Amino acid sequence: MAFEIGKNVGAYRVMEKLGRGGMATVYKAYHANLDRYVALKVLYPAFLEDPNFLARFQREARLVAKLEHPNIVPVYDFADHEKQPYLVMKYIEGDTLKTRLNKNRLDTDEMWKVVEAVGAGLGYAHQQGILHRDIKPSNVIMAQDGKSYLADFGLARIAQSGESTLSSDMIMGTPQYISPEQAKGEKDLDNRTDIYSFAVMLYEMVVGQVPFNSDTPFSIIHDHIYSPLPMPHLVNPKVPDEVERVLLKALSKERTDRYESVESLTSAFKKAWDDADTDITEATLTAPIQNIPPPPNIVERAEASTLAPEREKKEEELEPS
Repeated sequence: MAFEIGKNVGAYRVMEKLGRGGMATVYKAYHANLDRYVALKVLYPAFLEDPNFLARFQREARLVAKLEHPNIVPVYDFADHEKQPYLVMKYIEGDTLKTRLNKNRLDTDEMWKVVEAVGAGLGYAHQQGILHRDIKPSNVIMAQDGKSYLADFGLARIAQSGESTLSSDMIMGTPQYISPEQAKGEKDLDNRTDIYSFAVMLYEMVVGQVPFNSDTPFSIIHDHIYSPLPMPHLVNPKVPDEVERVLLKALSKERTDRYESVESLTSAFKKAWDDADTDITEATLTAPIQNIPPPPNIVERAEASTLAPEREKKEEELEPS
């Protein structure tokens, strides 16, 4: 085993395993000379099936490491240990947004800290020409100091840059938050792909659940492509018309119908929220979401792709990095 608890990997001593996601295993490690803890994100060995992957990994990692923003978890370093590539990132004490949402709804102040932080970090990255490609609550860290951070920037891009069985013809993203164009396997993605995933997260925080959920990832993928968006006010009757209109636009099936930038989305969302005279976050859900079974051809196509190394799981929690 290349990364063993208590063993050194370069200058880092591996302290504990934090979690496992669709593309990497995460460890907490300690750098003695700098006296700081870091998170090591170790990509799965299957990526090495592509002999050119390490070179691509280094190129993409350099690009991601250039992102410097107070709401983006920074990448300190990247390397490979026994030919297994890993990223060294800042370790932040706190919970993921997913963990918090699983416990209870956020209050208004907490929600706005998340919206502003994710919007600012994502908008900055888009200005640098970099997409996230996997916006979801488990990639948002709510630190103990009250700040929020967007994590795993570019990890999906790094994973997709190879030609292994995990990345060749791979549908990148998490089913519940994937954009229609990602679900179709389109390659010419732009910032509106991230805007859609961000809007799914907004929908979840406001309404109380994701718009599409089902027993299989393939059914969820089908719904993002074909099924009408469940109207927010039918699930949560306290959602005002103004907020609903923003969500409907941001979650349009066609990217040309969405907001052009993260800034325009967050601005419209904030105005709609301020115009509302009710505390949406305290509402009680009144209608479960119904999902339409996918047609056989969509299931067959999805099964031919790889959503994650462990197909049976729709999503695995990735602990704070």
